[in-house]
Amino acid sequence: MNRIQLIGRLGRDPEGGLAPKGPYASFSLATHEYWTDRATGERREHTEWHHVVCYDRLAEFAMAYLGKGSEIYGEGRQRSTQWTDKDGREQRGIEVRLDDLKMLRRAPQAQPMPHVTKGLASVETLLRDVAAGQRKDVSLVDVASMLAALRSSLVGDEELGRINDREPAPAGAG
Repeated sequence: MNRIQLIGRLGRDPEGGLAPKGPYASFSLATHEYWTDRATGERREHTEWHHVVCYDRLAEFAMAYLGKGSEIYGEGRQRSTQWTDKDGREQRGIEVRLDDLKMLRRAPQAQPMPHVTKGLASVETLLRDVAAGQRKDVSLVDVASMLAALRSSLVGDEELGRINDREPAPAGAG
C-alpha cells in the first residue's frame, strides 16, 4: 500500500494553474521531528521537505486559501518523477500527490483580507460554473467548507468555534 500522511507548514505559496485535465497546485511542505539524543541529552530536530501536488478541488482550495506558513494535514501517495532539465540532464524526484487536504492553521501573522478576497473570487467562479452546469463534482457541502475557511480567516479560529456552536435561527426568523 502506498499511503502517506503529513502534517506540516507550507514553505512557499502554492503555485499552479489550469492544465488540459483540470486545475493543479504544487507547494513545498516542511515536516519536523524532534527527539532527545540519548548520549548527550540534547534536544534534536530534523526538518524534511516534501514536494506536494494536488489536483481538481484540492488544487482550487490550495490556491484560494493556503499561503506560506499555513499548517495543513495532507494524505495521499508518494510518486517518483523523472524529467530532463534545461541543460539536458535526466533528473529524478519524489512528490506527494494529495487525495485529502485539511487546513489546520492559517499562516501566522498573515493579513486575512488578500486571502479572503482571493477566496471569495474562487467561490464566486465555482458557483458560476456549477450554475452553468460546467461543474458536477462540487456539492453545497464543498462550498460551505470553503466559506467556513474564509470566515475563519476573518474572525479567527476561536470565534469560528463560537459561531458554529450557535443554535440555528428558527425558520421564518430574520
